[in-house]
Amino acid sequence: MGSNAHSHSSNHAIQLRGAGGASAQGTRPSQQDQYAIILPDQIPKTTIHDEVAIFAVYDGHGSSKVAKHAKRHIRELLFEGDALQAGRYEEAIRQAIRKEEETLLEECQDGEDKFAIGGSTVSVAIINLNKGVVVVGNLGDSHILLGECDLTGQLETVHRLTQDHKPDSPREKERIEAAGGTVNYESDTARIGALNMSRALGDLQYKNPLNNDTAGPSTAGQELAAMTASIEQGNFLSSEPSLVRVGLRQDRRYILALTTDGVTNVLEDNVVIDEIKTRHEGGLGVQQVADELVRDVAEGSRRDNATCIVVFLDGCLA
Repeated sequence: MGSNAHSHSSNHAIQLRGAGGASAQGTRPSQQDQYAIILPDQIPKTTIHDEVAIFAVYDGHGSSKVAKHAKRHIRELLFEGDALQAGRYEEAIRQAIRKEEETLLEECQDGEDKFAIGGSTVSVAIINLNKGVVVVGNLGDSHILLGECDLTGQLETVHRLTQDHKPDSPREKERIEAAGGTVNYESDTARIGALNMSRALGDLQYKNPLNNDTAGPSTAGQELAAMTASIEQGNFLSSEPSLVRVGLRQDRRYILALTTDGVTNVLEDNVVIDEIKTRHEGGLGVQQVADELVRDVAEGSRRDNATCIVVFLDGCLA
């Protein structure tokens, strides 16, 4: 990492100064988070002519199977068709998620029942270093944070680029009810069935065709989620990602953090970026920063799996 070969070449708006990722288990019985780091030199130049980097986090629930499946397949699916090559990154993300869902359903119908009752968040960032563009897509509550610094490294703003897909947020609740579903408040958080998010990969019991099985609800989760079995139901749980595109400036430095909720439920967004910045300035390499951050966050009682990918980006005037 941290090669300066491209730092001032005229065709780059942004230099990737370093990237690293880490997961910690916390007090959970197993590790269900997954993450992926795809650097420009790992992307075949035959497919993509610009320098592109891709980062993703997946927070599994019910099982680690969907998160592992998604990590393996979405990487390849992003390169199918010409959307990624043509810079239509939103379309590339949307298509990859749709194809992944189709595969999960096929494998579920072939007998992989974990895909019906387990699922995963996804948050993916595609960065074009030549053009200085970041496109982010997400399902669920794993987040991507962008800290913007001036050329001296002074942190100016921190933005959350992802959406929090919760069943009780007004637009999501309206969508769920329009599909014939119901949001329940039987525990401390609003849920669809047993699930505390309104968009995710997998969890096929809350989506067509499984939630329209003519035999009626077949799982406890479906019984909680369905208002009535007599009408044709839509998808209670959505796999339509929220998408956002951000332009990066050449007179700025950036810190990008992709996190699972094991991090953002413990630390405020600006604290996450601050911690990364402070540790890095204190002499830690980018990989050590990620390692230490998740280790510290996962220490304590009742701590979730915690994952963080840290990416340092410099505008080429820096």
